Amino acid sequence: MNTEPNRPDPDALLAAIKRSEASQHGGRLWIFFGMAAGVGKTFAMLKAAQERLKDGVDVVVGVVETHGRSETDALLAGLPVIGRKALEYRGVVLQEMDLDAILARKPGLVLVDELAHTNAPGVRHPKRWHDVAEILDSGIDVYTTVNVQHIESRKESVETITGISIRESVPDSILERAEQIILIDITPAELLKRLEEGKVYLGERAETALQNFFKEDRLTALREMALRLTAEKVDNELQSLTAGKGSDQAWKPSERLMVAVSHSPYSAELIRATRRLAFGLDAPWIGVNVDTGQPLSEEDRATLARNLALVRELGGEVITTAEADTGAALKRIAHQRSVTQLIIGRPTRRWLRDTVHGGTLLDQLARESGTFDVHVLRTDWGPGAKAPKRWPVGIEAGISKYALAAIAVVAIALVSWLIAPVLGYRAVGFLFLLTVLSISMFLSLGPVLFAAVVSALIWDFFFIPPFGTFHIAAPEDVAMGVVYLLAAVITGSLTRRTRRAQDLLRIREQRTQVLYGIVQTMTSGGEKPDVLADVAARLGTILNGECTVVPAGLTSWLADNAYPKREWFKTEKERAVAQWTYLLGQPAGWSTDTLPSAEAMYVPLKGNTELVGVLAYRPNHRVALLKEEADLLQSVSQQLAILMERQIYQERTFETERLKSSEVLQQTILDSVSHEIRTPLTGIIGAASALQNDQIAANPESRAALAQELMENAERLNRVVANLLDMSRLSSGSLTLKKDWHDIGDLVAVALDGAGKALEKRTVATSLAQMMPLVRVDFQLFEQALSNLLSNAATHTPAGSTITIAGTVDERDMILTVSDNGPGIPNDALAHVFEKFYRVPGTSAGGTGTGLAIAKAIVDAHGGVISAQNIAGGGVSFTIRLPIEAQPHVPTERGTT
Repeated sequence: MNTEPNRPDPDALLAAIKRSEASQHGGRLWIFFGMAAGVGKTFAMLKAAQERLKDGVDVVVGVVETHGRSETDALLAGLPVIGRKALEYRGVVLQEMDLDAILARKPGLVLVDELAHTNAPGVRHPKRWHDVAEILDSGIDVYTTVNVQHIESRKESVETITGISIRESVPDSILERAEQIILIDITPAELLKRLEEGKVYLGERAETALQNFFKEDRLTALREMALRLTAEKVDNELQSLTAGKGSDQAWKPSERLMVAVSHSPYSAELIRATRRLAFGLDAPWIGVNVDTGQPLSEEDRATLARNLALVRELGGEVITTAEADTGAALKRIAHQRSVTQLIIGRPTRRWLRDTVHGGTLLDQLARESGTFDVHVLRTDWGPGAKAPKRWPVGIEAGISKYALAAIAVVAIALVSWLIAPVLGYRAVGFLFLLTVLSISMFLSLGPVLFAAVVSALIWDFFFIPPFGTFHIAAPEDVAMGVVYLLAAVITGSLTRRTRRAQDLLRIREQRTQVLYGIVQTMTSGGEKPDVLADVAARLGTILNGECTVVPAGLTSWLADNAYPKREWFKTEKERAVAQWTYLLGQPAGWSTDTLPSAEAMYVPLKGNTELVGVLAYRPNHRVALLKEEADLLQSVSQQLAILMERQIYQERTFETERLKSSEVLQQTILDSVSHEIRTPLTGIIGAASALQNDQIAANPESRAALAQELMENAERLNRVVANLLDMSRLSSGSLTLKKDWHDIGDLVAVALDGAGKALEKRTVATSLAQMMPLVRVDFQLFEQALSNLLSNAATHTPAGSTITIAGTVDERDMILTVSDNGPGIPNDALAHVFEKFYRVPGTSAGGTGTGLAIAKAIVDAHGGVISAQNIAGGGVSFTIRLPIEAQPHVPTERGTT
């Protein structure tokens, strides 16, 4: 227990530290705020900018609208102005702020007028406040201006007060990001005077303003709203400053708000109202959308996406859940998230729907809302707007669905007409009820209710006595008809709800299977291109579109390849959007606030430490993604980024190990080759120096001996260089085989002749089997392989030793063996003798360790196998096995029989 009443709250301290850290990242924002146009926001902003310029701050003008006011124009003197970007739209040249020029200039402070301005098509961001957010993220301070009617959470209230529709708005999150809000306040009477003097608008615009927006009562209400919003901002900052200081007056928030969000246009008003309540209480809030399985039209999907985006823009948390019962879902989430206040719109009363569902949504929540309060807000439409016409209980369906229901009822009526004399008209009623239940398994509620009513009328008119009239004589038949209609409606509705719940489970199962497949692909350890292409294909299937993954390149640009390849991604525009996403690490493209005219949405693939690429998603139909679909896209992107980052780490680790091996190999080469090159060079230099002596040069015998020594050392040096060059060509794969048919005996003879000097003082025995097959090899290379084996045997055996060359054939291979009776090779070194630059420990100096490696490379290139093994009693044997190919036709000589 905390026994110190003034001790700071640890949670509040942590929140304060996070706010402080957030303020240190990016630029700072000052907002010059007013109740309406003409109060002097731009004038005050320019005046403050001049003061900052005098203090030595690098101030530039991004965009300022003076509207021809001379006193405002005068304050622009001395301020550097960034030229605007010209854009042509429908034959008209428009001037917009040049965002790229500002970012390249990177000033200390930039002036951006009219924060709520909508940019022309073709600009990177649709709204100017998006441009300001990017400028702030780049570490540049911003001065900007905005009126109260453009604040998103106040938009509905301003429309109600003024009767004018507000088309441009700025999210409240921009205000929360502001370092300071400077309220520019004048009285409504003074503002009206300025308007009459032509200091706000000129000509017809001034007359229009006086007749509509600029009325004293409206301006007074707007002034109060601006003052209240500024006061709430100051109060919120004060609470943030005192929350962690242990003050007894510090108010500790315990409220949590939740608003129900749907595809209804009314939801936007509820969201803004919840934001206002949450800001006043300094409480967190969430927006919840319940997917009941009801199919949505493209218009409804777009409206739902806008409503959920509005929740995020206003600083709320978005939660989506799938459940057939909306009330139960809202109550469950409210309990899970400890919600204290739930905000919903006022539901309309519809007796049929309320009977089926157990009352309105409000009735369902009020019965079991013991842990939270329910706020019911009226949903007024803005000026000139009309509420959309919606059918009760969701009976909308296509004409074809009603036609199918009618055909089914008529068909069962014809069957019943035939069997009614046998079973009776009461049994016919059960057949109609069974038909309605069957229809409810396949069609929506509208056709089900239609089938219930039509079947009841047909049953009454054709089957219940008296026939041919809707009059029912017997009271029990009246009761039975009413009970039938109610039973058909209720059971049909319940069956439909059950089917909807099953559809939700089926959709969940399908998505789970796709996700499982994606996880399996990611963990399969397959080749990187195949894995990326498979994940993109699966994700595109579940999102009803096409996806492709573009990995990062070696520099700060994306790679040229995309997995899988998509034709639409090859355009310069789409690659430019992808590159922007990669460079700035932010989503861009379709359905985003950045370059929305692109065909696809581009999501950065962010690993734990770096960007590893971009995921592109192009929808088959340009319908906004639902929240759960957007979450799925983001979740797969994160998992894919982690996978790609892990692969990059593995490649880097392998490359590091390769470099280490290269360093060791380089040192081995230097140690080995330096001796082999230095020894003949020393002999050549010595012989050449001796030849410079006149006495030695005059002696023919001495001159001949020195010439012989020069020749031997030069040949030795030539062999070293030739082996190194051959090893390099074989390792790089640049050596091309020139195969032809040859006799193995000819190969052996030429190899013995080439290694003649090395074999001096050794006895060579050749034993080749009769009728040895021809071999298809590169003669020069294969002769070199045999020469290297013979030279190796001669090098590691004493004078007088015997070297044996034997050739045999088995069922599949031609076998050639080179063996000696020398000391042999240590058993632990046998596995390494064919490695490049490897020399058996303890051997005498001389040799580069490349001869056997070259021999193995040549044999491998011919599809053969070479091996080494020690001989019992002493010596080592090298065996070459070449597969026997189909022998060529050899023409016989003329005259032979």
